[in-house]
Amino acid sequence: MVDTCAAEFAAETPYFYSCTDQACESRSLKRSGRPVVIVLGSGPIRIGQGIEFDYSSVHCVWTLRRIGYDVVIINNNPETVSTDYDTADRLYFEPLTLEDVMNVIRVEKPIGVVVAFGGQTAIKLTGFLHDQGIRILGTSAESIDIAEDRERFDALLERFGIRRPRGMAVRTMEEAVAAAEDLGYPVLLRPSYVIGGQNMTISRSEEHTRRYMETILSGGIENPVLVDKYMPGVELEVDVISDGVDVLIPGVMEHIERAGVHSGDSIAVYPPYNLSDRFLHKIADVSEKLALALGTQGLVNIQYLIYENELYVIEVNPRASRTVPYISKVTGVPMVDLASRVMLGARLADLGYGTGLYRTPPYCAVKVPVFSFEKLNDANSILGPEMKSTGEVLGIGKTTAEALYKGLTAAGFKVPGKGKKAGVLLSVEENDYQEVLSLAKQFYDLGIALYATGGTAEAIASLGIPVTAVANASESDAIIRLMESGALNYVIYTGAVKDATMGDFIALHRRAMQLGIPCLTSPDTASALAQIIASGFNLDNTELVDINAMRPWQQTVHFAKMHSCGNDYIFIENFDGAITCPESLCVSLCDRHYGIGADGIVLIERSGVADAKMRSYNRDGSEGRMAGNNIRCVGKYLYDKGYIRSEYVSIETASGVHALRLYLRDGKVSSVSVDMGRARCEERSLTVDGQDYAAVCVDVGNPHCVLFCDGIDALDLAAIGPKFEYHEAFPMRTNTEFVRVVNPTTLRMRTWERGSGETLACGTGACAAVAAAVARGECPAGKDVTVKLLGGDLTVNCTEEKIVLTGSAVLVFEGTFAY
Repeated sequence: MVDTCAAEFAAETPYFYSCTDQACESRSLKRSGRPVVIVLGSGPIRIGQGIEFDYSSVHCVWTLRRIGYDVVIINNNPETVSTDYDTADRLYFEPLTLEDVMNVIRVEKPIGVVVAFGGQTAIKLTGFLHDQGIRILGTSAESIDIAEDRERFDALLERFGIRRPRGMAVRTMEEAVAAAEDLGYPVLLRPSYVIGGQNMTISRSEEHTRRYMETILSGGIENPVLVDKYMPGVELEVDVISDGVDVLIPGVMEHIERAGVHSGDSIAVYPPYNLSDRFLHKIADVSEKLALALGTQGLVNIQYLIYENELYVIEVNPRASRTVPYISKVTGVPMVDLASRVMLGARLADLGYGTGLYRTPPYCAVKVPVFSFEKLNDANSILGPEMKSTGEVLGIGKTTAEALYKGLTAAGFKVPGKGKKAGVLLSVEENDYQEVLSLAKQFYDLGIALYATGGTAEAIASLGIPVTAVANASESDAIIRLMESGALNYVIYTGAVKDATMGDFIALHRRAMQLGIPCLTSPDTASALAQIIASGFNLDNTELVDINAMRPWQQTVHFAKMHSCGNDYIFIENFDGAITCPESLCVSLCDRHYGIGADGIVLIERSGVADAKMRSYNRDGSEGRMAGNNIRCVGKYLYDKGYIRSEYVSIETASGVHALRLYLRDGKVSSVSVDMGRARCEERSLTVDGQDYAAVCVDVGNPHCVLFCDGIDALDLAAIGPKFEYHEAFPMRTNTEFVRVVNPTTLRMRTWERGSGETLACGTGACAAVAAAVARGECPAGKDVTVKLLGGDLTVNCTEEKIVLTGSAVLVFEGTFAY
């Protein structure tokens, strides 16, 4: 027994290790009399077998103890929860070898041993334990061997007419070369009974195959080497719980990287983002057939490949996988708990989670690998069949884009914000030129400067996309200088996968890691990065999800689409505070192609100081302190819905309480006047993009920069607007108005709103334009001034004490959306 009290007191912790002493302290420990079950852990954490297996082991122990068993853990990793002395009834800190496990079994005399939660380390012991007459709880040793043995598994697939990539099992150099020749290069070479893709590689030539086999054979092999035809399709994986009669499929995860990158190094998305209903149901059907045919009792992980519109099975692992913790947390299905109960004879139909494909929750989840290359800076960071990640993070959001953004940023990726200069280096192998062209177009459209080496630069330039050519790392230090100057935010490099520049890449990668610049070696990962940059998500507009209080079902939220002069917003009642992250909703709902379409979102909430409270958010999720058009629409909404019956209303905003006067027509509000408060003006000289401007900066709840010019119709606001919005003079960003004075009581105006872009109208912008015109003597104070915008007219009356804004308030339509 481990002396946890350092000999000060008598230790009572049931924590044991083996020694050659005469006495056995474990045998002398008083037992409860309950039946004993041994759970095998996964051994020391290492690449390919990490904490996710410890999660499964611990949850299995907790379940078995609740059922009424004494549970014993054998594991030898001091850095895990499974080896906390109070997790199991007894803990043996022993290596997971045949001899040591049998020594514990002789002491404990269990009714059975659980091998399914210790990864491949525990699975490897199954045959030996079975031969010793030890009962394996859950999936039998016979079924495990069918899944791992190439010939037996192929026979099973053939029985059901299920495809798998063509492959052969070989034991000699000659057999391997002949198999690769027969299948056609490229081929996937791997030993059987391994985890983490250890010693797995993609071979593209006979020379590579011979080199690989020399290495494998030199160490001696007990099991055959598997040679498979390599197919670069979409990879998916499914975790299935089976009781031998029914199956439950909590979820299907789709990998962003194509087959050829180890599943542990791939970004996995749940629910699958690009999978048709036909394939989803086919995967569920095939998974059920395989789980039942193998006689699975507990968990089984199945990996699939979709290539040229055909479904293939890559492999079946009759054990818990590294995706179990993720799917359990996101779906709410306690997978290990259910599997543990099933192992002991429970029926899925009686456990409360149903059977078949489980319903999809109202969230998307993304598993993103984390690497330690900044510490292991001489390691080969090129992603391939052999696993290299040392951890994983989980991103959860309402959409795939939001979840992906959260996952990638948690994994250490820095996503440049709008208005920030960014650059990317592209250096790919010739076979990847077609892919890099679309990738280059994606980055170019996002305003990211492109740099590329030799042939890659020529390929990009052939499409007319501006690109700066740089010399290879072996030819000069140009790339290093670009990284050190801050010009590069990302490096995308695939050449070292197939050519002799590995040494150059490792040196380049080492410096990039020191500077915190991500190096991506998969075009698929780079494409995902481009998509989240385009999505507009940032740290301020993503929802903070409480993983312990996730919504089990989608909620239905009512909204009203309203506008004034075409400045349209989505208005949502939030009296109960159910909407906790409107910033995130803005990104998806305001999209004019894939959402409701609007310039932003307004929440109408309870107020302790006014009739109601308004919170206004721009299209990018940033919150405005005031919105002249929105506050008038809120007045109409409250009156028309019957929440207030007075024509005089007070609304609380982030800039204070404002008074409204409602004008009715046929019993409904037609137009509204609002006291916007007092404007504060300051004249400033600005230099923007090399040109000098005389600006009037105005604060009317929101910051505005007003510019007076004649040719406002010819201005390219999409180009010049962001330069004002993100100008260093405006650390909080600014709205910008381009104004032409028609006469003393008429202005024409175009506006660029921070966080939304050019809009058809802006209420605070119209007020700022008139306040600036009055300050310059262009318009009289105390007189109504008509401001003509792209979407209609607003009337502004500006004095030293206050500004009154008047205009229409229109309901477009009402509806609901799922939240």
